[in-house]
Amino acid sequence: MTAKALPAGIDKDRHLNLRGREHHVWIRRAGVLLVGLVPLLALLNVFGQQPSYSTVKASQATLRVDSPGHVRGGLIFTTHLTITPHQELRDMRVLLDSGWFRGMTFNGLSPQPETESSSGRWEVYDFGQVSAGVPFSIWISWQTNPTNVGRHNQDIALTDGDNRILVAHRSLMVFP
Repeated sequence: MTAKALPAGIDKDRHLNLRGREHHVWIRRAGVLLVGLVPLLALLNVFGQQPSYSTVKASQATLRVDSPGHVRGGLIFTTHLTITPHQELRDMRVLLDSGWFRGMTFNGLSPQPETESSSGRWEVYDFGQVSAGVPFSIWISWQTNPTNVGRHNQDIALTDGDNRILVAHRSLMVFP
């Protein structure tokens, strides 16, 4: 191709031989790598709902929480609470911090509490009398709203009536 055959504004060394733009290929490769890295990390469950276990013990009861510590927007997941009373609880109440509900869809709770109410930042679920030594399981189904991004405190308190037994401090990180 001769210089006269090239369209106006086209420089053979710059546009055909890419002189002065040799590093641009590495910028394109890095961009493609970044685009491919996000799905790879998702496949490795970095943004997923990997379970996170925590246990809090007190003289009256033990609380075990099985719930993800980080999720992606739009995911449906389950929280499993296991309460093992060491003595009879006459009026067991489970209190969930408002961070559990911020940017989340609450799908259901099993078993159903006798009553539900709210007190300040807490949602209160009253399960009534629970015998000592028998584990009591609660399953809660959630969905993360797609616009929910960031870290939320998800504390859980266990009480016997108005007597606080224990508090489990947790947080949830939501990725877009």
